[in-house]
Amino acid sequence: MKYQFILHSIIILFLFNGCATTCMEYRSATTAARSEKNLKRAEEWALKALESPECNPASDAYAPYFLATEVYLKQRKYGKMAEMFNIAIDRNPDQLLETPFRLGDIPIETISDGVNAYRDQEWTKIYNKTIDYIQKNKIDQAKKEIEIAIQIHPVKGENYSTLAAIYLDKNEFNKAISAINRGLKADDSNPMLNQMRGDIYNQQNNLTEAKSSYEKAILYSEDPGPIMRKLLFVYIDMGDNQMAIDYSNILLDQYPNDPDIYYNIGVLYQRLTLNTFDPAREKFLSTSEDSPKQLITDVYNSFVQARKYAYNSKDYFLQASDLELDDNLSTRDAVSEMNKLMDQIDDLFIPSIRETARKSKIDLE
Repeated sequence: MKYQFILHSIIILFLFNGCATTCMEYRSATTAARSEKNLKRAEEWALKALESPECNPASDAYAPYFLATEVYLKQRKYGKMAEMFNIAIDRNPDQLLETPFRLGDIPIETISDGVNAYRDQEWTKIYNKTIDYIQKNKIDQAKKEIEIAIQIHPVKGENYSTLAAIYLDKNEFNKAISAINRGLKADDSNPMLNQMRGDIYNQQNNLTEAKSSYEKAILYSEDPGPIMRKLLFVYIDMGDNQMAIDYSNILLDQYPNDPDIYYNIGVLYQRLTLNTFDPAREKFLSTSEDSPKQLITDVYNSFVQARKYAYNSKDYFLQASDLELDDNLSTRDAVSEMNKLMDQIDDLFIPSIRETARKSKIDLE
């Protein structure tokens, strides 16, 4: 998606900051740029103003702000522009602009306001250009543009998610992770990047890292529901069944009318059913009245547990079906599958293992 942010309709507020710098180097720089249109001389004088004691380099942000907006921006030297913006913010972010302006209805009055406005403006242009290159399959150019976008606005998460997506399209997973980690270094509270990191690790079956990334994404996300569902399945895949069950209850408390959650929990119990039933069936096939008591008891208890899981799975699938607006074939098939499995347990496996236990004089109750 392209960003549509344009710095336009700037209304100059005819205000004058009486504390504006009056050092000779800065005055020479502004004269060279604004009257003489000589950016080379303007740069030379402004660089001197950066270090001039008369220009108060420790607290005066005008010289770096001037270099960024009136020299380097016009020359499209974005790296130097970003460097000067950083210096301006470090020196005095609250210093009043010489000529405040409005961006729509928002007053831009301080160095910090101005830096953010210009960064947003130029970042949008470069980011949109990146997307154009991607759509035209000019990937090398897209990478170059996104690196410029990172220089301009390093905390924009879209920079790194876009770069990661480029790498993922080529199955370059390590490079994608590196791109995301760059973004998290700039802003580790970005939920989009944390979720994307979790998705990649999940795909690589690195469940520990996936879990950590999803938990962080949930912490900072304004809409954590979809990420919580992913975390639920990480718990399942890790074999942490009790945590998965407990977490499913948390999900239901927060989203009681979401059919997708009921369906996903149905899948959770479906997996638990098969994970319990399949090993029990294998053991059952080799069980006889001469088998150890513990084996016969374990097989019986496993079938009982598998049936409980199957019943819960069916129940959640049915609740999902009740909440779904349209008939869902996969939900209906899932209910049918659980019914068939419960019938097998009730009609075949439990009666058979009970008969084996009876012959072995084992009390299963």
